Amino acid sequence: MTMLMHDLYAMLWQPFVEFAFLRRAWVACLALALTCGPLGTLLVLRRMSLVGDAMAHALLPGAAVGYLAAGLSLGAMSAGAFAAALLVALLAGAVARFTPQREDASFAAFYLIALAAGVLLIAQRGGSVDLMHVLFGSVLAVDDASLQLVATVSGASLLLLALLWRPIVAGAVDPVFLRSVSRAAPAVHYAFLALVVANLVAGFQALGTLMAVGLLMLPATAARFWVRGLGALAGLSSVIAALSAWAGLLLSYHANLPSGPAIVLAAGGCYLASLAFGRHDSLRARWRRHPGTTGPARRPRAAALTVLGAAAAALLLAPAPQARAETVPPLPAKPRVVASFSILADLVREVGGDAFDVSSLVGPGGDAHVYEPTPAAVRQISSAQLVVVNGLRFEGWLDRLVFASGYRGPVLIASEGIAARQVFGAPDPHAWHDPAHVRRYVANLREGLTRLAPQEAAAIERRAAQYLQRLDALDTRLRARVAQVPPERRRAITSHDAFGYLAAAYGVRLVGVQGWTTAAEPSAADIARLMRQMQSEHVRALFLENTGNPRLAERIARDTGAVIGGTLYADTLSPPGAGADTLLRLLEHNLTTLTTAWLTAGRTATP
Repeated sequence: MTMLMHDLYAMLWQPFVEFAFLRRAWVACLALALTCGPLGTLLVLRRMSLVGDAMAHALLPGAAVGYLAAGLSLGAMSAGAFAAALLVALLAGAVARFTPQREDASFAAFYLIALAAGVLLIAQRGGSVDLMHVLFGSVLAVDDASLQLVATVSGASLLLLALLWRPIVAGAVDPVFLRSVSRAAPAVHYAFLALVVANLVAGFQALGTLMAVGLLMLPATAARFWVRGLGALAGLSSVIAALSAWAGLLLSYHANLPSGPAIVLAAGGCYLASLAFGRHDSLRARWRRHPGTTGPARRPRAAALTVLGAAAAALLLAPAPQARAETVPPLPAKPRVVASFSILADLVREVGGDAFDVSSLVGPGGDAHVYEPTPAAVRQISSAQLVVVNGLRFEGWLDRLVFASGYRGPVLIASEGIAARQVFGAPDPHAWHDPAHVRRYVANLREGLTRLAPQEAAAIERRAAQYLQRLDALDTRLRARVAQVPPERRRAITSHDAFGYLAAAYGVRLVGVQGWTTAAEPSAADIARLMRQMQSEHVRALFLENTGNPRLAERIARDTGAVIGGTLYADTLSPPGAGADTLLRLLEHNLTTLTTAWLTAGRTATP
């Protein structure tokens, strides 16, 4: 029994006791749950469930404007998001009031306009990864400013709900009656919408836009299967939201899943369980009614006991974490270095050798542009003695993640000192495709690793020199291979515009279908321009990028008669043994793939 209690404690509470970032995440979700419960209940009661989703999407253009004006400023982005969503709500209400169109239809129209405007604003920045990670970011990266915003909005919302509860409920139950007895009915309606917007703004700072809607609506819809009274509905919705956040964070911790989706899936599980076993109007309640009657189900408490028993069984059957022998972990035998993605981790291993324990947040085959942090990543950073990043705005999600981990050690920017090329007004971060820039990476790593472990200085210097010799030898071989291709054939289209440094270094011409980030979507004009360019310049080879979506590139190849020349590696190494599992092999693979396709096409074209 004692062992069982210990395992339950280790599974259910130990992560929150041990890690501050999990406590911070749950506090943020708990603050949201206090107001999401009553607001979601009122939205369901007013038959405005989908309006919450519409207003959540309407945040996008305002947040984008705030970002363009002030960068990653919490105040500017929040103010812009609030203004945009509130404007959509006011316009939809005005259309419903002065025209025969229903409010839900006008909401749909204006939210679609706002969503499209937001996407276009983001596209003007070349697909800003930073903004996308804030809008759809991770609750694990909640910082003090975001937590203060959530707490302030939650507290103010509870106060306003307490003051306006009766008129808001009257407007939900009988809006005609409220309009007949009070001229303040429209103001009450818009005040309620403003509360919803404010909580969605606070929610997207923690969970992201879509995840905030899930925490707002799923608990409220689940609670209706259990209780009938309005106060009980609001209270139970808040409890379900808080428990869903707790369960989702635990699921994220133990199963190493992104936390936002895990929280919403936990809330979705509560909804499905309520739909199946709830006390009122659930599937089980309807099945257990007497034939010919419409009374409530027999033994309603059994349903609740069934849900609790199933939850307890799931927790007990889940693998328990190993008990820790001591609360303070021992110092590592080797300094721990965490690199943001696999290419940097390879360079750290090459320069540092076995003297360092090296790991990467985004492993081989992963796309750092759209990486979603997990609790394991936060723990990984918190236990490190050095964090190595690329810089040049490549890891837009990393600053918030480092803060959430409590890490206070050095952060080494591996690209420091590199003059970056500009793409769409932003620095191109893919500098590792030029061997000359790799030398700068190695110099920065050599200096940073030597500071971390001065006793290894001689070994670090020796390994760095040996690596640069291998890099120079590879560069010589690759230049000789490219020289075999006539200059007029050294042209190709790639599915990801990440090879500008490679093209400049080796005198080839590579044009990307997408912008420099895989989060950007090319326009019709971009595609048409590329297709005309391919036809006018007789470009016959098109290359895919290993982490991108190949459908668009394949469509262009079919329409232009080009051939898919192979797969290139841009932002990640391949899995071990797949031919591009180190940076040197990646460079050799990419140049060999390009030159082979060009030489083959040349022989095919020769009569």
